[in-house]
Amino acid sequence: MKRFGEADGTSHVRAVAYQSMFVLLAGFIGLVGLASAFDLSRVRGIVEQMADTLSPGPSGQLLGEAARQGAEGGTAAMVFGLLAALLAGTLAMAQVERSANRLAGRPDDRPFAKRYGIAFVLALSAGVLLAAGGLALAGGRAVSEGLGWEDAALTVWSVARWPLGVAVAAVGIYLLFRTAPRERIKSRAALAAGTATAVALWFLFSLVLGLYFSLSSNAAYGPLLSVIALLLWSSLSSLALHLGLAVTVELAIGESRSERIVRLPESEPERSASSTP
Repeated sequence: MKRFGEADGTSHVRAVAYQSMFVLLAGFIGLVGLASAFDLSRVRGIVEQMADTLSPGPSGQLLGEAARQGAEGGTAAMVFGLLAALLAGTLAMAQVERSANRLAGRPDDRPFAKRYGIAFVLALSAGVLLAAGGLALAGGRAVSEGLGWEDAALTVWSVARWPLGVAVAAVGIYLLFRTAPRERIKSRAALAAGTATAVALWFLFSLVLGLYFSLSSNAAYGPLLSVIALLLWSSLSSLALHLGLAVTVELAIGESRSERIVRLPESEPERSASSTP
């Protein structure tokens, strides 16, 4: 937490959460527009059903409305939504690089072109994996029902989607933590610990937030509470990601220091021998 505070982690959390909101809403509209443009009724039905469970509490209502609006737009919604989601995802990945660099104590980022080029690739790789993992976990029966699975296939999917979603999301986070920093983190132990921290905190935050809104009454606030719930969920997800990243950086730096301390005595005889005339 000390490293997180010294790097002004809360500002980085807000920036990534802001871009994540654009990715989430634009991506939903783009997917439903894609299904409408190509008459993929099953895909549209899956997306609309997942809107109710993708984010905790009443925020699912907001996503459901976004999905329905995207269905009306067709091709225009598809093009605008997917391009906007890709742009927002690229900006989010560039911000994650800045977050990682500041957490590591680096005041500078990659050159502009290289930074956003890598961010674009990360949006298409780690970003897609994170989205796929989240959809596998949150989609639940919506995916199986939309694809017409029954009996044995439905039972297998109901069980397999949990470890599958966690594994896919974890791979995406691992790839992001390894690639985003300007100075690549090579310690697998540090990357694994940070990834596990981020995934565990994300589940915990989502569970607590969902439980809170499921037990509270939102009749007096209506759609406004949906916006608040979605903003909170996005912010807490970004916080989980950054805390996991802080753990990764802290462990990697600690491991690097330990290696230097261990190797120092081995180099002393070489230096003393070379200095002998």
